[in-house]
Amino acid sequence: MDLGREAERELQLASSLVAEAAPGVAPVQPPPPPPPPRPRDAAPPIIRGIYVSSYAIGNPVKRAALLALADSTEINAFVVDVKDEDGVRYPSEVAVAREAAHERSIPVRDLKAVVDTLRAHGIHPIARVVVFKDPRLSRLKPEWSIRTPGGAVWRDRQGLSWVSPWDRDVWEMNIAVAEEAVRAGFREVQFDYVRFPEQYRSLPLQVHPEADSTGNRTDAIAGFLAAARDRLHPLGATVTADVFGLSMNDPRDVGIGQQWERLSSITDALLPMVYPSHYFPTHLAGISRPNRMPFETVRASVGMGVVRSDRLRAAGVEPARIVPWLQAFTATWNDRGFPYGPQQARDQIRALYELGIEDWIFWHPGSNYAQIAGAFARETAPEARPATVPAALTATVDRLDRQGVAAEREGLSAGQ
Repeated sequence: MDLGREAERELQLASSLVAEAAPGVAPVQPPPPPPPPRPRDAAPPIIRGIYVSSYAIGNPVKRAALLALADSTEINAFVVDVKDEDGVRYPSEVAVAREAAHERSIPVRDLKAVVDTLRAHGIHPIARVVVFKDPRLSRLKPEWSIRTPGGAVWRDRQGLSWVSPWDRDVWEMNIAVAEEAVRAGFREVQFDYVRFPEQYRSLPLQVHPEADSTGNRTDAIAGFLAAARDRLHPLGATVTADVFGLSMNDPRDVGIGQQWERLSSITDALLPMVYPSHYFPTHLAGISRPNRMPFETVRASVGMGVVRSDRLRAAGVEPARIVPWLQAFTATWNDRGFPYGPQQARDQIRALYELGIEDWIFWHPGSNYAQIAGAFARETAPEARPATVPAALTATVDRLDRQGVAAEREGLSAGQ
């Protein structure tokens, strides 16, 4: 007797009996596949980075020195200029961006080759894209620019014109550049100057021909970032934005369209620029000389951001990751006698670790980090401790809540 065939007939009979006993029962389906990872979750769990200008990454000698720094320390991320205040820095296929660029100043000839090099060294590649401070684009497209009440192109204190954060053509061009960077291999796009220019009393009022008459400044900035997120997330890219450090310490928008809760609810990460040299003695209580008090300045400013983000999370809104920009430069314009070296770098880093924050990126305009390299650990490893926010900072955030932050948070929570 063929036992194999007999067993097969018995199995078929049993299956038919089950089908007759339970008519209409659907066969068991395999479980659905897990959802793809979110772009936010694709970023490294710890970010320890430096800013690298297009000239630095395009110069073989400078690039080699910066890669050697990363290879020998905890540095694991480079923020590389793809488009700065002088336009795109590579041969872009985005027609308007290419036309507006300084055609004789393209330091990066092969964007993909740059990304491949960074990845080969285990470095997280971040594309920096400057958005609204774009005098070259403004010159090419004055109709996209901020105007004065008399109709002329508005200019800031340095005589530079800006394109309007309300103009959708400006949005489209910058998002297209960001998409190009992602297709070249960048895993994160960091939007800088994603704000309105400061409105000093000595300057004419800013007029935005494309402004939404019912909206405010943060509506424009949040609208741009949401549009960028919707285009870049499907490509797998993390969307982040640089903001003033004071956005964590002001209940409103710091006068430039950067209200903390609104932007935190949209982006994957916010990068507050907490350079101690940029704070005045009046900005943070008890900090009379911010540039000479790097630990206290960073702890006070970022501490308020931590509390506000925690409260946003408690309200049911996922906040952006906080990745502070730290100071690697000496502020020669206001405190020449106080150089920034390893100790000042360590003080800033220590303030973040005490707040429970693992991430930081250092800024030097010339991408020169030898003077603070002694502050960097040999390996990228967790260092943050459970957050300890001074009670005085929590009390300050309580006051900010009464000044409008709580209402902003509740509005975001209701919109979930």
